[in-house]
Amino acid sequence: MPLIDRAEIMMILTGLGGGMGSGASSEIASVAKQKGCIVLSIAGLPFAEQPLRCSIANEAISGLDFNSHVCIRVSMERLAWQARQRKTDWITGSGWIEELIEGLVTTIAEVGTINLDLMDMRSIIEKPGNATLIVGTGTTELPEKVVEMARNSPLSEIEIKGAKGCLVQLEGGPDMTLAHLDQITDAFVSSMDPDCQVIMGARTSDDMVGRLRLVAVVSGLD
Repeated sequence: MPLIDRAEIMMILTGLGGGMGSGASSEIASVAKQKGCIVLSIAGLPFAEQPLRCSIANEAISGLDFNSHVCIRVSMERLAWQARQRKTDWITGSGWIEELIEGLVTTIAEVGTINLDLMDMRSIIEKPGNATLIVGTGTTELPEKVVEMARNSPLSEIEIKGAKGCLVQLEGGPDMTLAHLDQITDAFVSSMDPDCQVIMGARTSDDMVGRLRLVAVVSGLD
């Protein structure tokens, strides 16, 4: 796979329970990981009312999880529950995935006010234990909502309490201040291990005026 030969990070977005994603995603992740890539996977799991697809998905997720540095399980049941709680269309849950992917790409690929790079991510993601990816969005007027949304993200069912490593990036417009970064980061890492390695980044963009987005890689979880 020539593309993998040149890659340093790979993101796999797949649906499990059928043939293509269940069969190919784990193999691609395995090859990428063996070649030294950071492998971040997001896998959609079917509804419980589909027992055959659930059986296939459960078998496939174990292989994908083993071959990924981070493997996020996106349960359709959890998305539907979140939608009922928020009284929204459950399909809008895909917006969380879009925000997460866009945030991760800009974190690594674009220069920030406080810059993060691939080595920062690797130092966090390779800590022993489980790891997860988190995203939260909000506004400069209500920055506390960013942390609230991040902690209630339907993309992760892992409790971040006691985490040993955290790479966190805050994105906003020109109206984002250092106070926003300090307040949000401090609240987000408050439940983590006192000796947690926290690496902070910040980036501003004109198209983010009035908005804030937190993207985090959290590791060293039980």
